[in-house]
Amino acid sequence: CLSGPRNFIGCVMENNDMVSTFAALDFDPNLYASSAVGANKAAEVLRSVNDVIRRLDASVFQHVASHHSDLLKKATDVDSLHNVLESTESKITSLSRSMDQLKRKVIVPYRALQSQITQFRHLQISCELLRKISRMALLVKRIQSRLVDLSKSSAYVNELEYLFSTMDWEGIHILESYKRFTEQSREDMISQAYNLINASYELADQVQLGLGLQIFQHVNMLPDVVCQLVKQWQTDFDSVLNSALDVEALIQKVRTRHPNSATTGPGKLFYHSFTRYRYYTGSGRASLTGIGGQAAAFHVALWTSLDGTVNKLEHISSQFRLLGLTLLNKREVSSSVSFAPIFRLDSSVEPCPSLAELLLHEVVNDWYSNQKTTLRASVILLFASANLKSLGLTQEQTYLNNHLPEGHADLIDSETLRAHVSELDAQLRSSEGFIGWAVDHLAQKLMDTAERSPQVKEALEGEYPKLLKLVLDLDRRIRFVQPHYSGTDSSLEDKRNRTDAEPPSCLIRSISPFETAYLSRSLSRLFDQVSMAFSTSTSSVGLDSSEVDGIVQNAASELAYATVQYDLLCKVSRNVSKTVALFATNVENMISVGPEANDVMDAQTVGQQNNIRLVNLLCAFGTQLSLTCSRRLRNLPVLHSVDPGHSGSPFQAIHDTLESRLNVLCMNIFQPLLHSIGETFENILSTMHGENFADSDDQMTTRRDSPRTSSAYMVRLQDFIGRVRKQHLCGLSQLPSSVPAGSSTLSTTWASKPPISSATLSTAMGSFPCGEVALQYSLRPFLTRWIDAFLYNVSLVSPLNERGRLRLAADCAEFELALAPLLASKIGSSLAMLAPEAYARLRAFRPILLAETERIADAFISRSEQISGARLDIENLPPSLVCQHLFSRAPAEIRPPHSATGWSTTRYIAWALAQTEDAERMEFLRNGLTIYTREVHVRQQREYPPIYVQLRAFLQHFEDKTRSMKSTEEHNFATQSPIIPCA
Repeated sequence: CLSGPRNFIGCVMENNDMVSTFAALDFDPNLYASSAVGANKAAEVLRSVNDVIRRLDASVFQHVASHHSDLLKKATDVDSLHNVLESTESKITSLSRSMDQLKRKVIVPYRALQSQITQFRHLQISCELLRKISRMALLVKRIQSRLVDLSKSSAYVNELEYLFSTMDWEGIHILESYKRFTEQSREDMISQAYNLINASYELADQVQLGLGLQIFQHVNMLPDVVCQLVKQWQTDFDSVLNSALDVEALIQKVRTRHPNSATTGPGKLFYHSFTRYRYYTGSGRASLTGIGGQAAAFHVALWTSLDGTVNKLEHISSQFRLLGLTLLNKREVSSSVSFAPIFRLDSSVEPCPSLAELLLHEVVNDWYSNQKTTLRASVILLFASANLKSLGLTQEQTYLNNHLPEGHADLIDSETLRAHVSELDAQLRSSEGFIGWAVDHLAQKLMDTAERSPQVKEALEGEYPKLLKLVLDLDRRIRFVQPHYSGTDSSLEDKRNRTDAEPPSCLIRSISPFETAYLSRSLSRLFDQVSMAFSTSTSSVGLDSSEVDGIVQNAASELAYATVQYDLLCKVSRNVSKTVALFATNVENMISVGPEANDVMDAQTVGQQNNIRLVNLLCAFGTQLSLTCSRRLRNLPVLHSVDPGHSGSPFQAIHDTLESRLNVLCMNIFQPLLHSIGETFENILSTMHGENFADSDDQMTTRRDSPRTSSAYMVRLQDFIGRVRKQHLCGLSQLPSSVPAGSSTLSTTWASKPPISSATLSTAMGSFPCGEVALQYSLRPFLTRWIDAFLYNVSLVSPLNERGRLRLAADCAEFELALAPLLASKIGSSLAMLAPEAYARLRAFRPILLAETERIADAFISRSEQISGARLDIENLPPSLVCQHLFSRAPAEIRPPHSATGWSTTRYIAWALAQTEDAERMEFLRNGLTIYTREVHVRQQREYPPIYVQLRAFLQHFEDKTRSMKSTEEHNFATQSPIIPCA
């Protein structure tokens, strides 16, 4: 109903500006009246206001008249509301009076109950206090009785401290006395625990150490004590190391001693134990400069100090290992100590955790605090020193959730725990324990001291094997005492991965820079000896035995000084092999080359004499080096205590170099001379074609020094070989007198390659033992070529009758005798040993010369091995050689294939020797027979000679055989399954 009047008033205001002025919110009547009076319009304004009032009254009356029913209804509603409010007010007043009455009734029981609750609380506090006092009195009595061990006493002290922390004990005289007693007992316990720990390290007693650690665990000091012990041991080692490498102190100590004290004192035996192989020239000695005549004494003092440092390192390492194993094995059995571990080390979880598990629990629960970071580093050092390479703490999610204590649920979740455990395990696997930490400090200190002091650098680099022996002795002593400290927990033992085959890598890594410098110096000493020996020699004189002996003794001394370790011996042996290569290079520069060195027509030249001396020098050097090293090093323990899986041997590099450099160089020296001999040899063989082997007259020549008769070319050949042997291949060194003549040790070894390889040197290792053996080995390829050249020349002799074949068969026997001067019978050398395949062809071809033509072809075609009771060795003869001989038996109208093609005999033999496949030679012979067939067709000849049929059948048989072999190979290749590579 209000909307009506509002609309009405609004309409009136819109139609009259004056009304709107009075309806404004910021209307000020005083201001309006002042403005009307000031404008002298007061009467006019008054009339207007009266008019407006009359109109508003009329409008209000009209509006009320039109809405009087609604207004009456609203008035009735207001009266009803007023009556309801009066009734509610009366009820609230009544309720308030009832509440006041209830309060008056309840206040008395409430106050009585409150008083009783207060009394009960006081009784409970008093009872709890009395129980604690009773427990304290019992614990104090037990501690005072001295009838319990220290472990239980410390647990009682821990319980007393806990009880005091849970109550207000000040003002209670008995509790104050108990508090003083507890503090005194705690101090006594800590003092006794320290005494137990110190005594346990002297006796290596895990029981006492475990008891002391358990006491510290009960008094809540175990993490601090562990960190304190680790820090103290590290500080002690640094102090000893700095004192041992204090150069000024060492120099002062040497100067205050007697001048002769360098060879006496506690370091004398230690010093000379490394120098028993150092009395040879340049065998690893330092130059002893920088402190005058007391340099040797300074070195002795330095090595004595380092020996003491290593002893201290071993002692502290044993302490680390003992502490780590004790923490792993000692378990907390006190019932007064409550603990719910997050993880356990053992696969079979026992009720009582170990002290190591308690420490790990502390580390994981508070991972990022500075104190726990120090504890984590100490724990890793201890466990790594105890050879615990893996904690095995990474568990499944369900395990972590089941074993997570309720009190820590809001501190650490399972994912964070797993990340911490994994990181801890990774740090433990990468840690090398106290040994790794100590040797890193030792290596850095040695490098710094060597950079500042030339004397220390000279001692460490020049006498590196001493330093290496110190490290190896340290590793040996650690391994020796390690089993005495092994734990009894089998599950822990399974997790300790020990590598006993070789020292830890950190030990060798710490001294590797000095090893590099020592090897460089060793190589320089070896090279200087070789360079000095060759700098005073000329190609006409060469090296004498004393200079060679000096090089050999120097190499042997370097090897002997490196026998402290197998790996070092291998590295020095590689230096010796480089020295052998340098020796070979210097000898190679002295080799005589050119026509003077290859002339075989006149007497031996100066260049040939020089080359023979160089061959003898190479053989003597190689043999002496092998024998000397074998005699001085073969029985050393370092060669017999090597891991079987170790690849290579310390002398394998020397063996390979002696064979690849010295032996090859010897053969290279002989090769030009033997090549020149071979050319003359083949020229003499070619003269056999100028002799008549088809005439019935005897063309044999009788030698003056032998009743045998030979062909003229064979006499010339025998004379030439005899002269070459006496003039150009003389002066070669022979086997040592200690090796009996005809011994099969050297001859068999150098006739059948490769030579016997061994981890130890023998008289047959590496180089040729003498110049004669080098010559025999160099003759092998040449003998094969010469025998084949002789056979091809013999197979080409034409015309040829039966008596001529007998002469050629006799020449085959004489040919063996002609080559005999080149062979060394004293060492068991023979054609069968040096050229076995060629010699077999020579022996097999002689029966072919004596056999009938028909039988030869039948033997090869039908593979029959018996001809007239004589055995034919057809397996060792190439078919082309036999076929060529059959051509030589043919009449003149069947020309030899090389003549049919216009080749000379020399050209054909050179071509045949150059071919590696006999099928190519057979193809050439087949073409020669084809040429003859065309000539017969041109001449319209009606019949062929009988041998033509045999030649054609011989060639056709081997052609079919070759074609069959090719088709079989193609079929096998076509039917072979394809190789499908794996994806």
